[in-house]
Amino acid sequence: MTRPYAGQTEAAMRDAVSIAVDHAVGLGADGVTAGARAGGGLRIVVRDGIADTALRDSHQSLWLTVFRGGRSGSASSSALDAGSIRRAADEAFAIAGHVGSDPMAGLADPDTLALDGPMPPMLAPSGLDASALRDMAVGGEALARSCPAPAGVDLRVTEAGAASSDTVTALATSAGFCRSAATSIHRRWAMVLAQGPDSAVQDVGQTSDRRFDALDDAATVAAGAVARAVARLGGRRIPGRAAPVLFDARIAATLVEDIVGALSGGPQHRRASFLLDTLDRPVAPVHLDLTEDPFEPWGMASGGFDGEGVAGRARSIIAGGVVQGYLLATASARRLGMRSTGNADGPWNLRLASNAPGGDAAAMRGLLHTGLVVTQLLGGATDPVSGTWTRAVEGLWVENGVVIHPVADITLGGTMRDMMAGIVAVGDDVYRNGAIRCGSILVETMHIGGSS
Repeated sequence: MTRPYAGQTEAAMRDAVSIAVDHAVGLGADGVTAGARAGGGLRIVVRDGIADTALRDSHQSLWLTVFRGGRSGSASSSALDAGSIRRAADEAFAIAGHVGSDPMAGLADPDTLALDGPMPPMLAPSGLDASALRDMAVGGEALARSCPAPAGVDLRVTEAGAASSDTVTALATSAGFCRSAATSIHRRWAMVLAQGPDSAVQDVGQTSDRRFDALDDAATVAAGAVARAVARLGGRRIPGRAAPVLFDARIAATLVEDIVGALSGGPQHRRASFLLDTLDRPVAPVHLDLTEDPFEPWGMASGGFDGEGVAGRARSIIAGGVVQGYLLATASARRLGMRSTGNADGPWNLRLASNAPGGDAAAMRGLLHTGLVVTQLLGGATDPVSGTWTRAVEGLWVENGVVIHPVADITLGGTMRDMMAGIVAVGDDVYRNGAIRCGSILVETMHIGGSS
């Protein structure tokens, strides 16, 4: 195997967390969880054919939580020698004697631990040195420069880059859990400034994957950056109205993030969720499904266990519009009278899909017929309790399925419950944004705040 950038082996990381656990147990801890991470990589940014930034990154850290008489204390160390690890354990043990008691805190239940079980492939080192990454970035910049510009538009490549990194992690608990994992992430990108007669817009094309050879090619990345920048030129306000809205696949994941956040254990037990107590209840149309898969080979959010040593499982979060399960860590699960779902670190790989007719981006604009395609979210927020959703946005105005002109300087508003209920279709134009795969999302109607 090509040598990874991470400077530590999995065995060395397992040894480090085992030292932390053993020492804390020797001090009298009731329970201990220790995690460690070491990683490294290269990042090259070029401008005008010259390397502007060349960063060689290397990092390592260890952290642990000690449970003692219903109390917990945490500490960390950036050094992984035995002495530093033991000092961190001493600190965590001491801190645990001075905090309030929490009866729900503690190690994961022993029968939930992933003591063995599947570990999806996630490590694929590129083996590229700085020179190779620089050549890759320079080539990407050249391809972006070669993209044709529409009449009256000047194109300038403001940045192009490439990056590759590897990470090794380990986790151990005093319940006998000790496992490790290794991952890789590779990226290439290009940023393009489009200058028109009365406006200038910058946009980016990018691709990321755990396998270097699975990245989009440089020509695709460059063409995407140019197309998106040019499409936004000359954006103007439109009159305020209620209209159908199509969320571009590149930003549709933000809606999924809001849904998943509302179905997570913390907001549920704090009674601070717009999807409160919705288990086994319909929250979306019957054609909508949201699934989770921790074991997807090379998935960007794959893993054999979470930060408590609990495995996730391939499952439906929403099936046929009905909530099938929450995303729970051990403490939140206990507060809800449930069991951990292995989501102490958040969601695993998610996919939002629909069995309603959708299609590619052009087909989705046809379904939209007349309305707004949202391509940029510029500010605003979702109220986690009420679900009120308000954003400043940019996009495209579409009539009869045809783009008429770009739109800027408008706001978009609604509530998440209404937006979820109003999902008409999810496109086949699937885009992966971190843990989330999702096509464009067509919502029946939302309120557009524009010119009077």
